[in-house]
Formats: sequence, structure tokens, C-alpha cells
Amino acid sequence: MIKYPYIKAEISKSDYKLVLNVLNSQYLAQGPMIKNFESALSRRFKVKDSIVCSSGTSALHLIYNSLGLNEENGLLTSPITFLSTANAARMCNAPVVFADVDRNTGLLTADTIDEALRKTKTRIKVICVVHLGGRVCDMKEISKVASKHGCLLVEDCCHAAGAFYYDNQGKNYPVGSCKYSVASAFSFHAIKHIAMGEGGCVTTNNDNIAEIIRLKLNHGMIKSEDKMEFQPEKEANWYYEMKELGYNYRADEISCALGIGQLKKLSKTLEKRRKIISLYNDQLSNIKNLSLPSIPKNLKSHAWHLYSVSVDFTEVGKSRAVVMKELQDKSIGSQVHYIPLFLQPYYKLLGSKILPNAIRYYNKSLSIPLYNQLKKQDIIYISNKLKTILKK
Repeated sequence: MIKYPYIKAEISKSDYKLVLNVLNSQYLAQGPMIKNFESALSRRFKVKDSIVCSSGTSALHLIYNSLGLNEENGLLTSPITFLSTANAARMCNAPVVFADVDRNTGLLTADTIDEALRKTKTRIKVICVVHLGGRVCDMKEISKVASKHGCLLVEDCCHAAGAFYYDNQGKNYPVGSCKYSVASAFSFHAIKHIAMGEGGCVTTNNDNIAEIIRLKLNHGMIKSEDKMEFQPEKEANWYYEMKELGYNYRADEISCALGIGQLKKLSKTLEKRRKIISLYNDQLSNIKNLSLPSIPKNLKSHAWHLYSVSVDFTEVGKSRAVVMKELQDKSIGSQVHYIPLFLQPYYKLLGSKILPNAIRYYNKSLSIPLYNQLKKQDIIYISNKLKTILKK
């Protein structure tokens, strides 16, 4: 087993206790933990509705579906993201268009989005920005572009739990508050800040979107008598109606119990990670052919899900694969975030165009270990080994 994986979850005794309490209860699914978790998320993100579901992918699919993406209404998004951001739109049969990114941060910008919207012949109904690695896009400026082009704005916050937007007056809003968007999607996968194993959620301030999503994630089924087409027998608590085709995207009680425990520690998680980032920056500054992650002015606008450095592998004289193999030989994990989606065979077949900044960002990207349990001596070890490998 590798000693320093590039990322891993931190599970505490209090998390075990919460999960054990569920295992000893009468509910393993569709019980009180789901509602408790949703309420806690809404308080944390300062948003009207939080809807827990089975994954970040299902969260995105539910959002796109609720907004009416289809064959005639497409999505514009980033190519530097995991497959789900675009695939969830294809699950609605919607066309997907990629906009280029900032060459240093890998983020969509107002300018790159505007350029893509002006050039495409596809009707775009939804723009989904991606807060890559935990760094927040410039939502205020992007929202102006979305409004200008008559598009709905959605946020892929799967990396960004705990981050904030900041306005010109220094006022902050939690990512997930939907200050500038109609809905946000989160992932609570095993390696995220809030780790449920598998899980996710949608946040929104729009009652109509919330109602559609709650219906869709549970087979299109309702049990509320006031919304039923036919009145059931008195006290017929077994009765339900299916209003439309939906999905089984429900979360379970065990995962939500773990999510509650993880959410309680989110502020401490972010504090630990910022200290680790500071140590890495001290160790890795002024290294030839390596650039540190672009740091925002206000550190709280970054959730630090990833620590991705930029390496000029051509100048180093080694391929990225060789560097990663040499790190692995020293028991250090690493990863690449991400292969641009337009390079994937599926999206090539759909005619997706090559975007130069995304290629440049991808060619130099290398994510090294970042998780709460890293100690100072671990960071020094990882940094020294990386320095040595890049000097050879």
C-alpha cells in the first residue's frame, strides 16, 4: 500500500458513533437522518433548500433535468472537469459545448464563456461553471454574461464545499448559497471534504426547482394527499402515486449520518488544509520548471480540495508518466485533474473542438498528496522527493 496517497478521507470516532447509532435504529433508509442532514447543509450554505441524493453525478442530472435540458436546449461547461459535469447533460440528450479556460487556473472565465457563446451555433440554455480543485470562479462577472445571453447559471461545487464568494465590498457568501446561480451540485464522495462514501446534494433557492428535484429523485412518486390525483382510503398510509418518470437517486441513512459528522468538522478541515498549503508553498517555491497553484487574494475563496502544481515536463526532460512513476516508487501518490473532455473518444465523436488553454493547463498539471492527516515531516518528505525527481 502506498504511504502517501494523493488524497484520502478522515474518519473520526464521532463519525463511527453516528453511523453505529443508525445501524442500531429501525431506519437504514428513508429515515430522519436524511432530513437532519439536509437541514444542516442549508444552515451551513445559507440556502433555502438542500436536497441530498446518491452522488454528485445524480445531483447534476437532477438539476439539468429540472431546467429542461434536452435535444434542443444545450449545456456550456468546462472541459477541465470530471466526466459527470458534461455526461449528466448527455443523459438528458442535450448537446454539450465546451468553453476554454484560464491557462493558469483551469477555470472558466466571463471572457471565455462569452467567446464560446458567441461562436457556437448550438442553442445553450444552461451554463455550468466548475470550481476546480476548490477555487471559486468569478461568479459575479460570469452571471452578467449568462444574463446577457439569456442562459441559466448552475455551479458544479463538487470540489468546493466550505469556500466563499467575495463581492467588491468584502462581503462573503458560502459556495452553495446560489447567490449568482439557480442551483448548485455537490459531491460527497469518499475523497471529498464531506465524505459519505457515495453521495451528493443539490442546493437552490428556487421552490419550483426544489419541488421537481424531490419528485424526480424518488421515482416521480408522491405520498402527500394534497397533491394526489385520487383520494385514497382514510388512513391509507400505504398509498402513493407516480406523477411522472423519475429515478432512484435517494441517499441512505448510514451515509447521511456520516455526512452529518463530516459537515460538523468542515471548518477544521479547511483550517488544516490551509496550513498544509502554506507548508507546501514554502517547500516548493523557487523550483525550476515548477509553478505553485495560483493563489486567490482571499484564501477563504478556495476550499483546497486539490493541490495541483504546474510542471514544464518538456524542460524537465521527463514525461509526466515517468515523474508519477518515480513518485510512486517513493510511496507518493499523484494524479492528473483532468484529461480535457474534448479529448475523450465519446466527445470527439460528437465533434468537440480542441481548446488551447485547456490543453496547456492539462499538459502541465500534477496533483500531489493533500489530506488532513499530513504532518509537517510528510510534506517535507514529499516536497524533497519531488524536487529531486524534477532535477534529474
